[in-house]
Amino acid sequence: MLTFSRRISDRYSVRIRISERDDGDARESTFLKRERPEMTLPSQMHGAEVSTITEPGGDGGECDALITACPGALIGVRTADCVPIAIYGTSPQNIPMVGVVHAGWRGIRAGVIDNAVQQIRACGAHNIHAIIGPHIGTECYEFGAADLQEIVDLVGMEAAGYTIDGNPALDMGSAVRKQLTQNSVAIDHDIRRCTAQDSRYWSHRANGDTQRSALIAEIRMSK
Repeated sequence: MLTFSRRISDRYSVRIRISERDDGDARESTFLKRERPEMTLPSQMHGAEVSTITEPGGDGGECDALITACPGALIGVRTADCVPIAIYGTSPQNIPMVGVVHAGWRGIRAGVIDNAVQQIRACGAHNIHAIIGPHIGTECYEFGAADLQEIVDLVGMEAAGYTIDGNPALDMGSAVRKQLTQNSVAIDHDIRRCTAQDSRYWSHRANGDTQRSALIAEIRMSK
């Protein structure tokens, strides 16, 4: 499991974890079993809804992003080719905030990244940073011309690419990076691993996998 820790104030840090195949299927109740009572995983809809979590545990509802200012609450999203993103920052009063985003092409088109950043900023967060997790690479993501044009119209030509066979493809990583930078979010780390080619990850597009990896974020007291 990839783990990142970022200090965001004198009192708090955030921990972001990204699971791999060896960590188990994030759809199963056995995934991070000891921590499940404090964990919230939403029912993802490939849309733009964002939910705010005010206490550890519980149901995140139907949405594709969660934000919280509650230390001890574990919030997560599940993926198997889409882009998992963690965003984090503090308010001027040093209130820590963290969010997680599930960004597939439909979510990118619907504005899930914009909504998540706007909501965490509306709660007072500033100097917002992001970590981008593994996702399907352009070379493996052949994409229909009409849908591709919609994304290009939204974020620019950097979202368009080609597969290894020379067919039109969507560059989801570039689309995500563009939307984050347009929202004045600094990208701390970008894990450029293709889920369709890297055996450490599940891939629905390449293998028809029904299992899922997860990005889990939490606020912790700094030591």
